[in-house]
Amino acid sequence: MIKGIIFDLGSTLIKFTKDWDTVSQEGAEAMATWYLKKKHIRLDSAALVETFLADRVAGWKTARQTHTEILATQILLDTLKKIEAPLSTGALAQAAIKIYFQPEEDACRPYPDAVDTLKLLKGQGYRLGLYSNATDDPLVQRLINRNSLRPWLSPTFSSAGWGWRKPMPEPFELIAKRWDLPAQEIAVVGDTLQADILGAQIAGMHSVLVTMDEASSNANSRHIQPSATVDSLAQLPEVIGRL
Repeated sequence: MIKGIIFDLGSTLIKFTKDWDTVSQEGAEAMATWYLKKKHIRLDSAALVETFLADRVAGWKTARQTHTEILATQILLDTLKKIEAPLSTGALAQAAIKIYFQPEEDACRPYPDAVDTLKLLKGQGYRLGLYSNATDDPLVQRLINRNSLRPWLSPTFSSAGWGWRKPMPEPFELIAKRWDLPAQEIAVVGDTLQADILGAQIAGMHSVLVTMDEASSNANSRHIQPSATVDSLAQLPEVIGRL
């Protein structure tokens, strides 16, 4: 019998509603403008935008290969060093990263049935938690608050906070230990076969693949089979009850 459910965040509980490249470009440009106009720090804004975006892509590739998170703040610090920005820019890196992520925050919305489903599952006695692969933990926590998910989820962890990226088993084992539940009594709900579903399998847990987001990149991972699949969060209570 399932007693705990670990959720992913992006494309699972919340949906990104715009084009990733456009939003990332917008955020990087806003960050450069913030340094120049709000903090009055002279730097090469074009070089900051171009180098930071390229370093972000390289960081993602490395993190996926090593299953160890590379923080957005660290990427920015490395970028500022590369473009020989004034030392004062580094001290403002965390604030600058918040500016960078603002367009992404604005583009995220909860799925229509997300809150109602969490509320129903919580009312049925399930423990509900979250672990998200993400480069900035404050961003994850803001998204949880902004999309009214906080009352139903505990704990709310991220790879930025703990270092491990799914499919490493440690994220799942961490929450299982927090709940004092065995792996076989936990289900993982997420949109990626290679991170959420494979991670659940490695940790010895059940898994449910959500397929609301057609952009999720599962094409090369069809050999990974979840315990169940749903195309809406509203289906979860019935499906979880059968696991």
